[in-house]
Amino acid sequence: MTTVTHGTSPLRAVHPDSAEYQTMAGAEVVWRMSDPGEEPGKEYESLRDGVGLIDWGTSRLVEVRGDHVEWLQRLLTRDVEYLAGERTVCSLVLDEPGRVVDIVTVYGRDGGVLLESSVGGGERLWAHMTACADDGVELVDRSGELTVVGLEGPSAWRIISQVFGESLSIMPYESTADTEFGGRPVLLARTGVTGEYGYKVIADHDTARAFWKSASVDATPVGLEAVETAMLEIRQPIMQREVTDELGVIAQGLNWLVDSGKESFTGRAAMMAEYEGGAAVQTIGFAGAPDGTPPPRGTRVLADGRPVGSVVHAVVSGRLGAVLGLMRIEVSLAAAGLPFTIDHEGGLEVETLNTPYVRPKSWITPIS
Repeated sequence: MTTVTHGTSPLRAVHPDSAEYQTMAGAEVVWRMSDPGEEPGKEYESLRDGVGLIDWGTSRLVEVRGDHVEWLQRLLTRDVEYLAGERTVCSLVLDEPGRVVDIVTVYGRDGGVLLESSVGGGERLWAHMTACADDGVELVDRSGELTVVGLEGPSAWRIISQVFGESLSIMPYESTADTEFGGRPVLLARTGVTGEYGYKVIADHDTARAFWKSASVDATPVGLEAVETAMLEIRQPIMQREVTDELGVIAQGLNWLVDSGKESFTGRAAMMAEYEGGAAVQTIGFAGAPDGTPPPRGTRVLADGRPVGSVVHAVVSGRLGAVLGLMRIEVSLAAAGLPFTIDHEGGLEVETLNTPYVRPKSWITPIS
């Protein structure tokens, strides 16, 4: 097994000069790409109306080889026993007490799998995997060789069609294909986190940088600020913003990433105990007034003046034009359409929501 220090994206050299960075779980991630003088919301609008070009280069890529099938079945909450070489799936990785180690993307490969960590989640995932790997399981950190470029937006398929051909632009969701760019091998995946048409290109660093330059002619480079807003709008979990070791899978609203029929995986006993015992709190979305500002994590949530929970994460939604966020509140109150007051700036009045909080354009725009 080899270890690669993974704090800076291999794509940083091709970012625009205006890029701004933040540190997230020890990784330096690109937060904004556009020049401060440009129109506010340009990056977000590209994801919802055009094509956004995303740097996923601070995710860690781990190849799993050898006698890995049974071990992977225990490691992941999704059933991957028969994961084919042309499929991909999103899964939780839990520890024995049921805490979320990471949210990973799993790519089936001939003779093994490739795991992609969450942004900044690679160190924790790698430490967990190396500590619990069975004899005969080989773990190889491929981050020193490979990286990931994302394209998302209602027109993302157009760029994929131009570069890789029409047949790959219309491949099924959660499928993969081995192809080439500039004569070099790449793995193309139909996936995504914003609810729009999404693709990922996994390639060696030089090829990924060349693809970035080519795609940026028609796509807008976007930072994680815009991506995270779009993710929250469809309730796509953001590992570094909303996951905590203090609560279980069910209280955090992540049980949709668990295959209900899977009878054995690490952390299942703890998750079932939470289910049978009943979680004390539940995570639910909320939206506030158009002129509000996002309350920070931990801000109290009140019902008729009584504290009933706290804010998990909040942003200003570009589509809603209002504060949008997640709160964790008493489970008896976790239903859509209820009013609450957040103890922020004199009292922010909000209402709980059903998911998705925004309807992506790609849901009603066919690839044609």
